[in-house]
Amino acid sequence: METAAPAPAPTPAAERAGRRPRDMALSMLVLLVPVFLLVGFYRFLGHEDPPAVDTTEVYGSVQRAGQFTPLTPTDLPQGWRIASATFTDGVLRLGVTAPSDGAMQVVQSAQPAATLVPSIVGTGGAPGAPVSVNGAEWQRHDDGRPGERALIQSTTGRTVIIFGRATDSQLQRLASSLR
Repeated sequence: METAAPAPAPTPAAERAGRRPRDMALSMLVLLVPVFLLVGFYRFLGHEDPPAVDTTEVYGSVQRAGQFTPLTPTDLPQGWRIASATFTDGVLRLGVTAPSDGAMQVVQSAQPAATLVPSIVGTGGAPGAPVSVNGAEWQRHDDGRPGERALIQSTTGRTVIIFGRATDSQLQRLASSLR
């Protein structure tokens, strides 16, 4: 009587071929559950707002350069933050966030408005009516870049541009805070 040969042991490739999409979905679920728990816990603790940036070093750089005296946003309302601050090539840039998705940038430089405005706001759009903010005249500029508004003030030795995807009242509020 002949004996049957033993069945060959399954190879690792054969085992891998037997995995199903359901196994992949379960593996992904096991990985994603802790991620969602961490994100939920982080938001529950109120850490979804970015921290405000300390502008002391950047303003010190501007003063050491001696090109112009920078204006500083003061007394910003609750929920407003300075999110970024840089000073490069004689141009001071402050990124400011406001509630209700207001994202603005304050740009200050000793460059004349004829040079600075096209490089910051763009060549599209058109100047609008002048706006008075705390007794200072600002020039409105709409759609230099699609969806953005700007307020521009040019005085001897300094050009200030406030622009971004924000409402007119947010731009004017930021302009009124500059001292």
